[in-house]
Amino acid sequence: MTEPKTKMFTAKVDEDLLKAFKHACQNQDTTASQAVRAFMREYVRKHGQADLFK
Repeated sequence: MTEPKTKMFTAKVDEDLLKAFKHACQNQDTTASQAVRAFMREYVRKHGQADLFK
Protein backbone atom coordinates (compact mmCIF):
# COMPACT_ATOMS: atom_id res chain seq x y z
CA MET A 1 0.00 0.00 0.00
CA THR A 2 1.44 3.39 -0.97
CA GLU A 3 1.09 6.44 1.23
CA PRO A 4 -0.67 9.50 -0.19
CA LYS A 5 1.56 12.34 -1.34
CA THR A 6 1.30 15.37 0.92
CA LYS A 7 2.90 18.81 0.86
CA MET A 8 3.04 21.63 3.36
CA PHE A 9 1.15 24.81 2.47
CA THR A 10 2.04 28.12 4.11
CA ALA A 11 -0.08 31.24 3.84
CA LYS A 12 0.04 34.68 5.35
CA VAL A 13 -3.14 35.61 7.17
CA ASP A 14 -4.23 38.37 9.50
CA GLU A 15 -3.58 37.41 13.11
CA ASP A 16 -7.14 38.15 14.23
CA LEU A 17 -8.59 36.14 11.35
CA LEU A 18 -6.37 33.17 12.21
CA LYS A 19 -7.37 33.34 15.86
CA ALA A 20 -11.08 33.45 14.94
CA PHE A 21 -10.62 30.61 12.43
CA LYS A 22 -8.91 28.36 14.97
CA HIS A 23 -11.64 29.12 17.49
CA ALA A 24 -14.36 28.30 14.94
CA CYS A 25 -12.61 25.03 14.08
CA GLN A 26 -12.39 24.11 17.75
CA ASN A 27 -16.12 24.81 18.13
CA GLN A 28 -16.78 22.43 15.22
CA ASP A 29 -14.48 19.75 16.71
CA THR A 30 -12.12 19.86 13.74
CA THR A 31 -8.57 21.00 13.13
CA ALA A 32 -7.55 24.00 11.07
CA SER A 33 -5.78 21.65 8.65
CA GLN A 34 -8.90 19.55 8.15
CA ALA A 35 -11.01 22.66 7.52
CA VAL A 36 -8.51 24.08 5.01
CA ARG A 37 -8.30 20.76 3.14
CA ALA A 38 -12.11 20.57 2.98
CA PHE A 39 -12.25 24.15 1.69
CA MET A 40 -9.61 23.41 -0.95
CA ARG A 41 -11.43 20.27 -2.18
CA GLU A 42 -14.73 22.17 -2.44
CA TYR A 43 -13.07 25.13 -4.18
CA VAL A 44 -11.47 22.84 -6.77
CA ARG A 45 -14.79 21.06 -7.41
CA LYS A 46 -16.71 24.33 -7.65
CA HIS A 47 -14.31 25.98 -10.07
CA GLY A 48 -14.14 23.20 -12.62
CA GLN A 49 -10.78 21.65 -11.82
CA ALA A 50 -12.10 18.48 -10.23
CA ASP A 51 -10.42 16.39 -12.94
CA LEU A 52 -7.06 17.57 -11.56
CA PHE A 53 -7.99 16.45 -8.05
CA LYS A 54 -7.82 12.71 -7.63
